Amino acid sequence: MIFIYWTRIQTSGKIYVKDTNCANCMKIQQGRNGMKDVGGIPIVLSRGTPYEIGYNHGKSHPDKVRKSFEHNLVSCLKSGYVSKEEVYRIAGGYIKNVEAYNKDYIEEVQGIADGAGLKLEDIMVLNSRTELQKLGCNRKNRSGKLISLHPDLEPEACTSIAVTGERTVDGATYVGQNWDNYPWSEECLIYHIIEQKNGKPSIAYCGEAGIICRSGMNSAGLGDGVNTLTTNAPVNFEGVPLQFLLRGVLDSDNLGAAIDAINDGKNGAVNNIMIAQRDNEAADVEMDSDCCGILYPTDSILTHANHYVSIGHPRYPYLDKGKGNSFVRHNRSDKLLRMIEGKISIDDIKRVFSDHGNSPQCICRHADKLKPEDEQLETVFSFVCNLTTLEMHFAPKRPCEGFLTIRPFDLLKDN
Repeated sequence: MIFIYWTRIQTSGKIYVKDTNCANCMKIQQGRNGMKDVGGIPIVLSRGTPYEIGYNHGKSHPDKVRKSFEHNLVSCLKSGYVSKEEVYRIAGGYIKNVEAYNKDYIEEVQGIADGAGLKLEDIMVLNSRTELQKLGCNRKNRSGKLISLHPDLEPEACTSIAVTGERTVDGATYVGQNWDNYPWSEECLIYHIIEQKNGKPSIAYCGEAGIICRSGMNSAGLGDGVNTLTTNAPVNFEGVPLQFLLRGVLDSDNLGAAIDAINDGKNGAVNNIMIAQRDNEAADVEMDSDCCGILYPTDSILTHANHYVSIGHPRYPYLDKGKGNSFVRHNRSDKLLRMIEGKISIDDIKRVFSDHGNSPQCICRHADKLKPEDEQLETVFSFVCNLTTLEMHFAPKRPCEGFLTIRPFDLLKDN
């Protein structure tokens, strides 16, 4: 593994029908060849200005947006050890930070809120959920001792992989991840395809309704994956919440700009974002409390789970709270890829994502029935993006149950 250090700068007959509440907002009725969903996850196609994109997002599935908000609010209250009033105060405080980072994002969030019949502050809570949850990582009791992490904060979910074209059968660059979460999140998911009027690339991602962006790819051939990291560092109230940094990444045309989108934004909390580009490039950005460590592929392979890999991170005096299963998933995914003789195919990558070694805390995670129901993490979906052909191989459940193939940007071309 090559280590690079980066010091932070402080600074969807017809596919669409018009929604009568917004002249330029479109809602998917049926996709290409009658496609309305990807394995049961509804496709939402939004195009236009930031507000129009957001309004269509919220209007398409307001029930899902509301469920997503309600579930995540409960999680923030529990894992952050904070009151509802404090949750709204902190989330509201992030508005000015996001406006300074990219004012289009607040316009889009306002559109989501209006479309779903919620308030801007509600959608800001949803999009600041990572930071609000991680408030619990630095909470102390009256004796000055750190409070034990709530199970929602245990860093034992999600595995990401990138393989660049020098090592692949077809010369394509791939990036993907297993997204591990609680079963309730399945009812909140949408597959969102965005066409922007502001000159930024089109975007395709899967995530909870109401979230401005998650992991996926863009029409410029750049894709990403995200993995939680956990330390006892305080949350940065002057930073930018993770969901907006992820949008900044997928709004980028190349790898360098994507790295800058993270580094220039001052992260609100520690996290990890893996990025790859069709020019046979990839990097992994480990976000620390006040800087970033950057990992570069070794022999065209890059893997990550839920602990720091770059030397010197997290920076003193903070401690990495990574769990043992993260070390297994990270190194096992790397080992399984390097054991392949010759070139690596996309099917090889899918097999790694379907691996059950170290069960139940494996790469392809199944619910641990020995744990309480509200603590049973599992792989909710998986994807592998071919950044050269712009195909996404998508598993709407666990990857061991199979993948579908979708060319999301063809939906834009055809309509």
